Amino acid sequence: MLVLQDIQKTFHLNTPNEQPLFKSFNFNVQEGEFVVVLGSNGSGKSTLLNLIDGQLAVDHGKILFNDQEMTHLPSFRRAQNISRVYQDPSLGTSPQLSIVQNMSLALNKGKPYNLKQGVDLVSRTHIASILTQLNMGLEEKLDVKVAYLSGGQRQALSLLMAVVSHPKLLLLDEHTAALDPKTSQHIMHLTQHLIRQFKITTLMITHQIQDALAYGDRCIMLHEGHVVLDVCAEAKQRLQPNELLAHFHSLSL
Repeated sequence: MLVLQDIQKTFHLNTPNEQPLFKSFNFNVQEGEFVVVLGSNGSGKSTLLNLIDGQLAVDHGKILFNDQEMTHLPSFRRAQNISRVYQDPSLGTSPQLSIVQNMSLALNKGKPYNLKQGVDLVSRTHIASILTQLNMGLEEKLDVKVAYLSGGQRQALSLLMAVVSHPKLLLLDEHTAALDPKTSQHIMHLTQHLIRQFKITTLMITHQIQDALAYGDRCIMLHEGHVVLDVCAEAKQRLQPNELLAHFHSLSL
């Protein structure tokens, strides 16, 4: 589904602070894969997602999506097929709109309509039924502004909004990092449930080794713009936390 060919990306090009990151970087994701991405700060994890969804332009190379080149497509065009959930829960929703209005925006993604019409087109009963799977009681708060929700509630809503439009690719950028451990695990269980339900190809960045082992069917580790570990299927299931930690620490020596 997704192919990155010979990607090069340098920050602050032709300045004293020039910082090359990706050099002839190649990476493929098959349709239906749930890929977990590990790596230290500066390894290229978020940059990888930014290149895929068009927030950053490549210096050289090609990005193919379903055999169509999208290297130079603007991010709003890529958003027709790609959804993203960020670390900051406030980035995935419109805080001054109500829960029902936010859900209407997501369910009508890509369709021409005004907000009132959008709410009318998608029944409140239907939205409430979708929200019940979050197990957070949001179906009882349809007219509450998102600004009044907790971080965990807002992130759960962001995740649901990202998948209900049936994107072909879901990008999760450390989407549980700002949450407490209990809420983080609830969001991770919800993540796996929604990915399976909507059958969405997914790339998820995490710093949590336990989550990298527990979720997804493929795990890659980035270091200084290179894939230094790529395991899937049974090999991933056999991985132990101490093995991943040892590999991670060996890269910093």
